Amino acid sequence: MTKIFLAVDGSDHSMRATVKAIELAKVSSAKIDVVHVVSSKESKESALQSTGKIDLEAKRMQRMQRFFSAIEAAGLEYEYIELRGEPDVELVKYANHEPFEYVVVGSRGLNTFQEFVLGSVSHKLAKRALAPVVIVR
Repeated sequence: MTKIFLAVDGSDHSMRATVKAIELAKVSSAKIDVVHVVSSKESKESALQSTGKIDLEAKRMQRMQRFFSAIEAAGLEYEYIELRGEPDVELVKYANHEPFEYVVVGSRGLNTFQEFVLGSVSHKLAKRALAPVVIVR
């Protein structure tokens, strides 16, 4: 089965990328891998605001639910993959671990300052992923 790689971080740009991934998946009857990377910064911030590990994971899944709901509403199959580490490194590694028809990512994420200073995750995916990369504005 054909697969589409969809990188999400909870941002509105990720939601627009989800809409594009759905369009592409419908055309090619593809399954979508919804990939989220939990960075050390996100882990620390979330831990400070939660009451425990179960609460932490429930909040994360609640943030991801709008992406899942959009894909389900389109009648498409998906798998949620949660990685840990630096988003750019982990996303490129996962994008290249098997053949994907497309890699779909939002043009910006939740941390616009980091994008400006260090280079965006979408830019690194565009440079290093083996599959065609669709960057959604």
